[in-house]
Amino acid sequence: MMNRTIQAQVNPRLLGKANRLFTGSLPGRIIEILQNARRAGATRVTITNHNGQVTVVDNGTGIADFQGLLDLGGSNWPSNDALEASEDPAGVGLFCLAPRKLAVRSNGTRVVIEGDSWRGPAVELTEVPQPVQGTHLQFEDEPWNKDAVESLAVFTGMSVTVDGAACAREPFINGHHQHESALGCRIQIATYGDLSPWHRRATHAVGVGSTNVLINFHGQTVGFNYRPVDVSDLYYLIDLTGEPTGIRLMLPARTQVVENPAFEQLKQVLERLTYLYVQQHGSHRLPFEQYLRARELGIELPESEPVYQVGLLGEDACGVNPVEVTKPEQFNWPGAIASTPITTVTKPTKPTPTYWPLWGSLPNLSCRWISHAATTDMRGQSWRQFSKSR
Repeated sequence: MMNRTIQAQVNPRLLGKANRLFTGSLPGRIIEILQNARRAGATRVTITNHNGQVTVVDNGTGIADFQGLLDLGGSNWPSNDALEASEDPAGVGLFCLAPRKLAVRSNGTRVVIEGDSWRGPAVELTEVPQPVQGTHLQFEDEPWNKDAVESLAVFTGMSVTVDGAACAREPFINGHHQHESALGCRIQIATYGDLSPWHRRATHAVGVGSTNVLINFHGQTVGFNYRPVDVSDLYYLIDLTGEPTGIRLMLPARTQVVENPAFEQLKQVLERLTYLYVQQHGSHRLPFEQYLRARELGIELPESEPVYQVGLLGEDACGVNPVEVTKPEQFNWPGAIASTPITTVTKPTKPTPTYWPLWGSLPNLSCRWISHAATTDMRGQSWRQFSKSR
């Protein structure tokens, strides 16, 4: 009789290909090794390059169980359940360096992993007479120079040096922010001018084109575009705090956000925080629909500002010489004429939805009037009522 159930499993063939699965890119290897050091409690990482060999030394707690080094997909970190809830580790670890020859020293033990050792055969551990603090890794690779490392180290919270030169180090969020414990993150809204050079670099380094939302996964930045409100030049900095979170990144490289319920919740939070940002700044030019949306969220905004449209009203409008339209130094908006943006307009034979605001002002061009942008998305604002000022 046919079995009526199926069950997920990992085929042993996968382990046999481990030395080809995770070689990835140089940035991917640097990120993974820095993440390992941070999870081990390291505050300092030293990287040196010499004769094609890269040496990485950290001052973390070291390796308690060397078997975990070759446990593909497993996690050998203390408080594994808490780490799973907060960071969702992929279990790649040192497999990111396969199939390179790798020497590891930690807490009085040394091991060399190379060739077929990455695929399952037993590897002998040896004792070292002088135990070292933290973890020492040595392997062949292209240079891990400062240019390659610095942008990946700047937001880790660790002190990282490369060949004796200190990498930049700064907090990902620096200023007023909102703590969202349900999502395990802190959120700061900033303008482009508020961003540090490293933030600006990250907005152009995390995917195709530029992005305005940056998530900091303990040093690794992941970006996407999201503009819930029509306010230009706003950026959202999202710093994962280490609390349990449903925000997930695509494994194993973590270069893209998973679109799950937590991601939708995050977007809702960003929308609300944006309206609060607009409220705190007082004036805005939001479409009327978004003005109403803010009210739905319990956020009262002032009406949007009128936008002046300056230029010439052409002679074709009513058979007179062109009239220059300029913004006056002082003007009381309740008497304004609301019109569509113009440079020249031909007066229709009768009012139409497009031209009705302007049409009524044309019979007497000796009146004082001002043109300002009043597109259809502004309908509903009190200042968009047809009137004129003499």
